[in-house]
Amino acid sequence: MNDLSLKFEKQGILSTILKFSIPSSFGAIIGMLCVLTDRFFIGQVAGRSGMAAVALVFPYAMIINSFNFAFSGIAIIIGIKLGNNDQDGAEKVLCTGFLWIIVTGILLSIFLWSFNTQILKLLGASDLIIPFAKEYTKFLIPIAVFQMILGQSTLIRGIGDSVTAMGVNISTGVLNVILDYIFILKLGMGIGGAALATLIATFLSAIYVLNYFLKSDIITFSKKNFSYNFKILKEIFRIGSPRFYNQLLQSLIITITNKQAGVYGGDIATAAIGIISICRSVMNTSLQGFNQGTAAIISYNFGSNNFKRVKEVLKIQLYTVVSVSLLLVILMLANTTAIVSFFIKDDPDLIAFTVTAMRVNLFLMPFTAIFLACNNFFQSIKENVIATRFFITRIIILNIPLVYILGYFFKETGVWLAFPIADTTVAVILLFLTIKKIKSMRS
Repeated sequence: MNDLSLKFEKQGILSTILKFSIPSSFGAIIGMLCVLTDRFFIGQVAGRSGMAAVALVFPYAMIINSFNFAFSGIAIIIGIKLGNNDQDGAEKVLCTGFLWIIVTGILLSIFLWSFNTQILKLLGASDLIIPFAKEYTKFLIPIAVFQMILGQSTLIRGIGDSVTAMGVNISTGVLNVILDYIFILKLGMGIGGAALATLIATFLSAIYVLNYFLKSDIITFSKKNFSYNFKILKEIFRIGSPRFYNQLLQSLIITITNKQAGVYGGDIATAAIGIISICRSVMNTSLQGFNQGTAAIISYNFGSNNFKRVKEVLKIQLYTVVSVSLLLVILMLANTTAIVSFFIKDDPDLIAFTVTAMRVNLFLMPFTAIFLACNNFFQSIKENVIATRFFITRIIILNIPLVYILGYFFKETGVWLAFPIADTTVAVILLFLTIKKIKSMRS
């Protein structure tokens, strides 16, 4: 426990943040670069239809990821318990959490597999796109349980081993790219090969995560602590619920955006969303990687009542995510044509359409960065009601109505504008509440 105190409390603030956040951000960025490469292969072999299929099944990945986020409370609870020197309580949360992860992942895969065709049609898949989408989802659906286990690499970071957590993310992405090349280009498996590559890479990394906690000398699996403890599950979900609801709502807004964009622009608009969504995800993931690193520090210091350090970490976090997001926006806006052309060849109409849409959709991303950082802060200190309310406000009250209202007046341009306007609005309000909360904290 003294070792954890040294890692989280006794070292300089900036050095502590860098030690946790740089590996987290680097691992996230490498992982997303590998996803970009995955989309590149799909674009080369399947063109516009392949990218449209990826856009349509993207909500699948978000639904799976929503359950992954539902269990993100494991890392936060364990961080706070370790800050309170409650070793046995931390291990009970670890064992109970992983048991429920496996059960939930299996049930989710069965549900998605049973209603695959119906869900694809509900998402707006046309007769032309459905064969591509089904080829992709037949390998994507079984990923659920392994993806949820792999998601606990954040817990590895939360107990102070940020380098290993980074290594897990990097190795998963690199293996995915290697398998993409083999399955798609060498074996000619097409879009299904991309999903199979992801399945194998995720499975192997999930096994590593399980093995890590079997051998960890800080917190480990023990037979006596495995139980279907509903009290612990409820606490885990209470903390993870904001991100859970956010991902589910994100899949909803993406589905609605796909459909409305298709109304005004047809399959070319759906294909454009497939490219725009991955670029937005690259930016969000880069920022969330940094946020995950600071979350471990905030949770531990909040648990030990070191509120001064919590405030200082948050200040650095906000300055960093705003600066990085602004730089990424400038780079993307200056190189939009080159970025879009990376995914698609021999389709100038799709490239031109996507370039315009991407510039409209991404130019206010620094406000998204503020929203994610502030929401991450409230989750890290277990203020889940505020985090949940703002995730719901962001999507239900603002984003969805704006897609229809702005779409009605400005066609597809209105659809692209809905997301940045919604994020900017909630970011300003949540930043005000964050400042108010920080001022009220007393050590």
